[in-house]
Amino acid sequence: MRETLPASWYTDEAVLRREMAAVFARNWCLFGPEAGLEQPGAWRAERINGWPVAVVRGRDGVLRGFHNACRHRAAELFATGEGRCEAIRCPYHGWTYATDGRLELAPGFGGHFDRATLGLMPLRVETWLGLVFLCVDADAPGLAAWLGSIPELMAAYRSPADMAFHGSFVVEGAANWKTYCDNTCEGYHLPHVHPRLNRAVAPDKVDIRGYDGGACVAFHVGYRADGAGIRGATGLWFYRFPGFQATISDAAFKAERIEPAGVRGLRSTSWQWFRGMDQATADDAFAWARSIVEEDLGVCEAVQRNLDAGFYTAGVLSPRHERHTAAFQDQVRRALAAG
Repeated sequence: MRETLPASWYTDEAVLRREMAAVFARNWCLFGPEAGLEQPGAWRAERINGWPVAVVRGRDGVLRGFHNACRHRAAELFATGEGRCEAIRCPYHGWTYATDGRLELAPGFGGHFDRATLGLMPLRVETWLGLVFLCVDADAPGLAAWLGSIPELMAAYRSPADMAFHGSFVVEGAANWKTYCDNTCEGYHLPHVHPRLNRAVAPDKVDIRGYDGGACVAFHVGYRADGAGIRGATGLWFYRFPGFQATISDAAFKAERIEPAGVRGLRSTSWQWFRGMDQATADDAFAWARSIVEEDLGVCEAVQRNLDAGFYTAGVLSPRHERHTAAFQDQVRRALAAG
């Protein structure tokens, strides 16, 4: 049996600071659908993994990402949300940037500095299947390399481009992000935490496999009962370290971003597409998807309360049921060891 990560890694602010630099900054993060960002000047801004970020479609048609901060004195350039702009103007002192991030105007500064050195701070942006991803680290591998086996796993299923977008939802919980990912990587809890999902999955048609050196875990599942009625005969659930997962079938596609919201908090944001469903069925499937996240977060919050209590130092992992949770925890260990 393997021992779990130390309980202190789920409660220590210093560990989270190390994770932000060694885990989240060095991996790609799901930003959201590209839909709504097609036109020049279109922008969307939010805070992800604690970083204020904005994605803007330039006048040249290129989609770019920036830290949402003016180079003058760090004022927020965009309010959370989305819109269109001709240029990016700081609401604090009027510094103005082109949609490609170049500084165009700095009122009152004259010609005493080189504007070319004070453009917006860039973030890497790439897209896959109509989804936008961001990366903070300029030296990290590209998105295709980071996705690894996922496109091949997806090849048997329809992409969200073949489906109708239904909506998005956010679920927040009082638990460290790793409690949720520990849970995501195993099906051991399914009969106890997810009654409807447990009835919907055929137990003899579940194959859980690790890919890409443990960075990805995929559940290849067969459905029965209303699971087959809503999702079809088979499906794929995958998690990609540290914060991207998806649930896929020929009738549905759900993309989810997992991110820390403080050492004792996490935020799950999901986007859902459906195909060939009437409105009532789609609404039910959408509510069901949300309930699964809420069920997971409920048990993770209970775990976090005991981790916070101080008496629990570490647990053990089942070699049969939790080997992919062990692989996830090894990913964390290696990332922090590499600094």
